[in-house]
Amino acid sequence: MQKFIVFSKLFVLIFLTFNAELVLAQSTTPTDTMDISITPFRKGRWLTSLSGIISSSSIKFNSTNDKTYSNEFGLNLSTGKFFKDRWLFGVTFQALKQESTGDFNIVGESLYIGPQFSRYFSKNKDGSLFLNVSPGYVLYRSLATVNNIPNFREESDGDGFGTLISLGYSYVIRDLISFNIGFNIQNYWINANTINVTGGPVGTENITINNISFTFGFGVILDDFFF
Repeated sequence: MQKFIVFSKLFVLIFLTFNAELVLAQSTTPTDTMDISITPFRKGRWLTSLSGIISSSSIKFNSTNDKTYSNEFGLNLSTGKFFKDRWLFGVTFQALKQESTGDFNIVGESLYIGPQFSRYFSKNKDGSLFLNVSPGYVLYRSLATVNNIPNFREESDGDGFGTLISLGYSYVIRDLISFNIGFNIQNYWINANTINVTGGPVGTENITINNISFTFGFGVILDDFFF
């Protein structure tokens, strides 16, 4: 999992470098005379977005019916192409870290990847409300401890199916840069192997993660993708 986190940071750095060069090149094209009815989300263009995530979530362990409430933070990277004006198809990658405190403590990490379908509702050149829908594959691992049982340490590691739904607003500057704000609804269904590292038995656990998060970030809209 740690290798995936390092890879995601490296990929973000590459993303920022390439897009900075392309933005400088494309920004020389005049856009001040563009008609207000011409959407920046036009067929054939590419949109690549990077956003941060802050959230509050609940995790339920079905076998024990225990719940814990936690805060999460993470990073979302997505890219796609408009196959029709204001309709986008692409891929999204999300890395999250979850930390909970209390009598029952959990530190968890998840990685999500899946296709993304997006709809931008307004034709206005200054921006639009948008809806993103993504079904995908998720990897998950966690470490649980109990305050009143000092030697208790339980590790879970598994994968499963997930969905991400985002609703927000994208404000566009010069037909090129978008600033995005909105909400994510995340649902994960995970089949995990669980082991008590102090010598307990190995078992399986069905874990359901439901999460509503606040997201904010920016995107780059280009006529060509990188090269």
